[in-house]
Amino acid sequence: MIFGFLFGALFLLACLAIVAAGAVTAWWIWRRMTLAEGEPAPKWGDLSALRSALNRQPVILSIIAVAVIAYVMTIPMGYIRNLTNERRYRYQSVVDGIASTWGEPQTFTGPILHVPYTMRYQVSEEVPLTAAELTLEQSRGGTRTYKEVQKTVEEHSAALVLPDNLAISGTVSTEERYRSIYTARVYSANLKVSGNFSKLDISGIGESIAEVHWNKAALLVGISSTKAIRSRSDLILGGRKADFLPGTGGIAALPTGFSANADLSSFTDGDSVDFNFEISVGGSSRLMLTPIGASNIFAVSSEWPHPNFIGSGLPTNREITASGFKAEWSVPNLVRNYPQADDTGKWSNSSLNAQRRCESDDSGVQGARERFNSHDLAEYAVGVEFFETVFLYSLLTRATKYGILFIALIFLGVLIFDNYYGRKNNAKLALTQYVIIGVGLALFYLTLLAASEHIGFTMAYAAAAAINAAMTGGYVASAMRDMRPAIFITVVQTLLYSFLFFILRMEDYSLISGTALLIAATAALMFVTRNINRPGGIADRRMDSVDRIN
Repeated sequence: MIFGFLFGALFLLACLAIVAAGAVTAWWIWRRMTLAEGEPAPKWGDLSALRSALNRQPVILSIIAVAVIAYVMTIPMGYIRNLTNERRYRYQSVVDGIASTWGEPQTFTGPILHVPYTMRYQVSEEVPLTAAELTLEQSRGGTRTYKEVQKTVEEHSAALVLPDNLAISGTVSTEERYRSIYTARVYSANLKVSGNFSKLDISGIGESIAEVHWNKAALLVGISSTKAIRSRSDLILGGRKADFLPGTGGIAALPTGFSANADLSSFTDGDSVDFNFEISVGGSSRLMLTPIGASNIFAVSSEWPHPNFIGSGLPTNREITASGFKAEWSVPNLVRNYPQADDTGKWSNSSLNAQRRCESDDSGVQGARERFNSHDLAEYAVGVEFFETVFLYSLLTRATKYGILFIALIFLGVLIFDNYYGRKNNAKLALTQYVIIGVGLALFYLTLLAASEHIGFTMAYAAAAAINAAMTGGYVASAMRDMRPAIFITVVQTLLYSFLFFILRMEDYSLISGTALLIAATAALMFVTRNINRPGGIADRRMDSVDRIN
């Protein structure tokens, strides 16, 4: 990408050279056509008359010329913006790589009871008549060849039963992981899960349930990335210890997670089956909890001072300090749209639903009804995002968006001092020198991008601003043969870069700050151009000065 930027800069200089040559040619032709009688024709290549005309040009033409140059600077700024986006994508790929090894964003769902059951029901079925029955039917003058019989059908299925009370409390510690020049923030979450199932009855999910196999029940826990599990305790279910096993048995609602055998045959309807366990998981970016109980109490605390609460509901209580945050959620089951128990075939998760809705389906209306009638366990989830308040590439992107504005403002300052001191010293800046100054101003953003990946945004910004202000001030001092305009321009440039730094740091007041800066710049422009058409104003004084010199 750096080669693309250099190529773009060379291409810009070539275009400016062509435009300048065309402008000089057009001026020479116009000069030849408007010669007064008896006045000698200008020679090709003699630019003294052109320089004299430029010295007598009104301020408004200088402003227009500088504005055009500032607009042309969008070309190198576009290359720098593309380079910033490329580096941002590179950073995101590194972060994704770290997350894939440490732990991806985690969504915790469960625990849920998986209860197998058997259904038995009668169906009518036509079977062919036997030879004896067919002979008897024909002897009676009948024509039947089939008879209808009742048959008992037995099917095996399973139900998902949600807890009545669910409490999850956890502490989350964050840290930074490094890869090459990039860093990514990850976390470790220690969760304590407890609650109970107070109603062991699934008769309401169907009329043909003949037998419920409570002895073959299992407790399922869903988690987005099981490879990030650091440790876990034994499960205490109904006062008995049980070991967790990998996998959830291919349940669509919980595609990834772990499970435990739960023999509940000794419990009856009305008994409360308590559960509790602890688990430690790694993750990145965010931690989500799914309130699947009839009553849900979640509590999360961390030393991270910049949480961003996300999901379908905000915490009912929260406390954020410089040393971390504490948040509590209290979520009733009325916020969701699924029952406490139903057949496994009627449950799904958000990712599968989204995929199915995007896929074409040849099953017509019935297929669409099946997709949208499923119970989505993750339709209501709450959690916290470990938000980076100062994201490097967001700041760089915002800085490049303000780039043309600040280049134009610095050009305006250069124009003001050029008009004032250049008239006194008869050493005004040429348009080519404005272009060179513009290229140097664009290099500020490239320097900021390159340095910030190594020394941080604040130090890189200070270094890039100091280098750029020194370059611009030194160039103006050399070109105008006067230190005073260079000092003033350096001060103005430093103030503008300082203002840009605070705009980039401000989230809520950046728009009003930028608007105030534009108002101040417009007021300065009005002040400079207030005497353009007034007798004895800037234009007249400059022409008088040139006439006295000639």
